[in-house]
Amino acid sequence: MSGAFVPVEGCRWATLDSRAKIIGLMGGALAISAAPSLLVLGVQLGLAGAVVVGSRLSWRWVLQRCALVTPFAAMMAAFLAFERAPDYAPSLLVLGKAYGSVLVLGMLVASTPVPELVAGLERLRVPSVLVVTASFTYRYAQLLEQEWARMDRARLSRSGRTGRQVAWGPRLAALFVRSWDRAERVAAAMTSRGFTGTLPLGQARPLHVGDYAFAAGLLLLGLPLLFA
Repeated sequence: MSGAFVPVEGCRWATLDSRAKIIGLMGGALAISAAPSLLVLGVQLGLAGAVVVGSRLSWRWVLQRCALVTPFAAMMAAFLAFERAPDYAPSLLVLGKAYGSVLVLGMLVASTPVPELVAGLERLRVPSVLVVTASFTYRYAQLLEQEWARMDRARLSRSGRTGRQVAWGPRLAALFVRSWDRAERVAAAMTSRGFTGTLPLGQARPLHVGDYAFAAGLLLLGLPLLFA
């Protein structure tokens, strides 16, 4: 898979097995989403913060990912604040869950290349149709990006203008047609190479003690739920 996502440089969890990271980090995100109170959520966010510090990710990278979810979380929190004022606990709970989930899942993205993530999902017996759909969605998003860059280079070579005054309607229509045509060529090439609807997997390495410890440590985020 060309152009696959490369893990963030320096992330400590990059060498762990993708299966352990998927189970641990997605389990941790679900536990945070199920927090029933601010006290439980605070304990979970403290544990998640410790994992983030241990991952050696830069805080700038972490804050950039949190900024992506801010408009959606803030809109929902504001709606709850107006509806349930003066009780602002639900609004704070929504914000905390959103940022906590982004922190945990951000580590999964930062430490796992897309091919390893797809292979890990396949080995965990996730339905093949979901795995293939996710893999193709990523691949064709790259295809759209490549076609957009080619069209931009062609426009610049013909006009020499670098301004942003572009007729977006015709350009997006051309992007759709070009991408559809290229997607058909990609599908024909895959069929000619024997693609049967499932992704080929290499030999999986055995899980080590560090993999089990990482997954178990992240699943501890669900422990405060037992005392809620």
